[in-house]
Order: sequence, then structure tokens, then C-alpha cells
Amino acid sequence: MKKLLLVVFVAIFAMGTSFAQMGDPAARLQREIDGITTALGLSKDEVAKITPIVTEQQKKQSEAFAKMRESGTMDRDKMREERTKMTAETDKLLKAVLTPEQGVKLDAYRKQQAEERAKRMQQQGQ
Repeated sequence: MKKLLLVVFVAIFAMGTSFAQMGDPAARLQREIDGITTALGLSKDEVAKITPIVTEQQKKQSEAFAKMRESGTMDRDKMREERTKMTAETDKLLKAVLTPEQGVKLDAYRKQQAEERAKRMQQQGQ
């Protein structure tokens, strides 16, 4: 009985951890919009222009990753490659509505995000 409870507890804990990593899609979307807004110093009008772009692109990304999970092909390298491609597509759409100066700031913001992500991955690996 104790072993069964232990197995159930471990399974529930593992599920909770995996779902926590994905995060709430609405919260993730808001963090992305807030991050871009802060990094680029966007006005309310500019935020109104980028919000539908970021929303649609995050929806596409979530759907693509859900398909990968469902098919059982959770290849991290392929997911990273797909995310990079989708981020480039998003940035292209964003730059179409941003000023050239904001485009440069967006590139710097993406570089900072990549560095922070690499740092987190390195810390998790230790």
C-alpha cells in the first residue's frame, strides 16, 4: 500500500512539474507583450498594433508544439528549430509595423532573451 501511494505521489508530482513548465498560455502571451513593450518603449497605439500579431503567432506556435507532443515526436532540437523559425516570422511581421529604431531594439531584446534562456539551461544542467 505504501509503495502504491509513493508511486501515485511521484506520478502526480511529475505531471505537475511538466505542466508548470508550459505555463498558462494567456500569462505567457501577456509576458511576451509586456516584454516587447518595455524593451521597445511602445506607446498604447503601438501595443494595439503588435498585440494581434503576437497573439496569432503564439497560437500557431502552441498548435505546432501540441501536434509534436501528440505525435510522440518530442525532439527538443526540432522544437527549438521550429521556435526559432516562428520567432523570426513573428519579428518580420512586427518590424513591418515598427520604426527602424524599434526593429533594432527588438533584435537586441531577442538576443537578450536567448542569452537568459541559455543561462537558465546551463544552471539547470548543473
